[in-house]
Amino acid sequence: MKRTIYIILFCCLASSCTSQTNLESLKFNTDISKTILDHGELNKNAAGLYGLKAYFSKNLDAFKIGSINPSTYQFPGGTISDCNNIWIYVDDYKTNKYLGYTFSSANKADTEKLLDYLKLKYKGVKSKTDKTHGSVYFWDVPEDDKWIFVDQSSRRNYFQTKFTVVKRGLRIENSTSKSVNTIYDDYKMMYPDLLK
Repeated sequence: MKRTIYIILFCCLASSCTSQTNLESLKFNTDISKTILDHGELNKNAAGLYGLKAYFSKNLDAFKIGSINPSTYQFPGGTISDCNNIWIYVDDYKTNKYLGYTFSSANKADTEKLLDYLKLKYKGVKSKTDKTHGSVYFWDVPEDDKWIFVDQSSRRNYFQTKFTVVKRGLRIENSTSKSVNTIYDDYKMMYPDLLK
């Protein structure tokens, strides 16, 4: 009897410890409403990158990216925006079809771990380093139908690094008009020497 109770207790503990959402496992164009509901810390925010509808949180304990567990982190002595945060992009707030995410890191250790993970997992990276502004990276991953953009901006005493993973072909504001730039087109305008 005691053994059965211990087994049940262990299973309950094990299942509660595995409740992190791995952003690498989310599939584009699938409904992620359950994921959003499971993480009550996510708030609607349409002020994200590229005019995309998004859910935003500074609490990252419930998320992982591949084998990396980004931390909930605030840069010491920084402003309210000097922190780690996540933006999960959706087509709209009714159907919640997944379009990608941006993880913004103010934590050097999180940045280095995630960069190392991406460099190992995905081949064909294009990169450029600028000592003043930081590094910029791009991966085109057609087999997973995604683009990965990484760019740094110099802040007071640290670099804020944005990791953006989106569905290939995604346009600004999730537009269907071919006259609207894709996220890639926008990135190419910002970094023309990287994406020639």
